[in-house]
Amino acid sequence: MMTDLPLIALVGDVRELSQMPYHVTGDKYARSIRDFANGIPTLLLPVLHEGDIGALIEYFDGFLFTGSPSNIHPDRWGGPQDTPGPFDATRDDLALTLIEAIVAKRIPALFICRGFQELNVALGGSLVPELRKLPGRIEHHAPEEAPLEELYEPLHEVELVDGSSLENVFGAKRFLVNSLHYQGLERIGRSLKVEAAAPDGTPEAVRVLDHPFAIGVQWHAEYRPELSPPNARLLATFGAAATQRRAGRT
Repeated sequence: MMTDLPLIALVGDVRELSQMPYHVTGDKYARSIRDFANGIPTLLLPVLHEGDIGALIEYFDGFLFTGSPSNIHPDRWGGPQDTPGPFDATRDDLALTLIEAIVAKRIPALFICRGFQELNVALGGSLVPELRKLPGRIEHHAPEEAPLEELYEPLHEVELVDGSSLENVFGAKRFLVNSLHYQGLERIGRSLKVEAAAPDGTPEAVRVLDHPFAIGVQWHAEYRPELSPPNARLLATFGAAATQRRAGRT
């Protein structure tokens, strides 16, 4: 019997473990989809041919593009060759092509951290290789050596732009977020609108115009959403959009 719960594909990474490549994603992404988006999380393995994507996206009700220690290779967005890694070419191949198809088909999608940057690059945008090298920027990455709970503590505030439609999603115009990224958005991709920024002007949330739900956030909304009403609301709204798509398909 088919479930009424939406099926959410998680776009994860390829990492070397014990000298072999493994497909991985953080447990916190899966749990946030199950517990806060009321969906069924499924890891999408990045071993597809480009021609498979059109058929693939019809199986899912939503997509979550996760964060990652890896960066998008600068060749994908015209960046300098000394851009810091590590890189994940296999994920680049899948994610950047998949995003274009998802946007064109108007499938609900949530983009977190690396996923946020992937959305921008896939739509023709570019990145700042190292935010900390720009004058006037605040700290955007908690100390690497910090214990886990401190690593994900709120680090700075974000504020939605005036009149942002995402105020209904987050339930607030200004709120605190964690921050674990070294890169940021520079040139904004086509059909993207910046909806929120950090105090130094760094883009922190974007949405795809004329789309039922395609929202990207630079922070880790999936980490213990019960501690952040805006994050919990974001995940619930994503889940509702995916549920609506499933209802329309069944």
